[in-house]
Amino acid sequence: MRKEEFLQTLRRALTGTVPAQVVEENMRYYQEYIDGEVRGGRSEEDVIAEIGDPRLIAKNIEDTTVGDASDGYGDYTDSGYADQGYGGSYTQQDDPYQEKRPFHLFDLSQWYGKAMVFLVVILVLYVVITIVGGIFTLLAPLIGPLFVLWLIITIVNSIRRR
Repeated sequence: MRKEEFLQTLRRALTGTVPAQVVEENMRYYQEYIDGEVRGGRSEEDVIAEIGDPRLIAKNIEDTTVGDASDGYGDYTDSGYADQGYGGSYTQQDDPYQEKRPFHLFDLSQWYGKAMVFLVVILVLYVVITIVGGIFTLLAPLIGPLFVLWLIITIVNSIRRR
């Protein structure tokens, strides 16, 4: 990846997710860093490969910028955020820049997450089969006498109908 492509991808990923000032600061930083390393004798491709994926960098910048008091989105008050440029005010619950991450105990997209789900399913099936088997084990001594009782009642009822 070339420097221009890296910087364009980074700019696209940051624009609209963080304040323009943060976008420009980071664009300037990475441009100066790459230029400095190239002046030091390294190739552009090596420097950019070392830096990493610009979308991941943008996500990290976004995550660290969210909630920053100097982000230009307003000051926090007891009733929410005071507006600075949105044309109104909004509460903390309505804050589109508030970090919202779902709770994940296991990453189900990885092999170990799938293995854990498989093991839990097997464990649940084992418990259910054990409980049902235990119930049948408790009822087994009663099945014979209950069958004989049912048979006697059926015979007595058939004799009465005649």
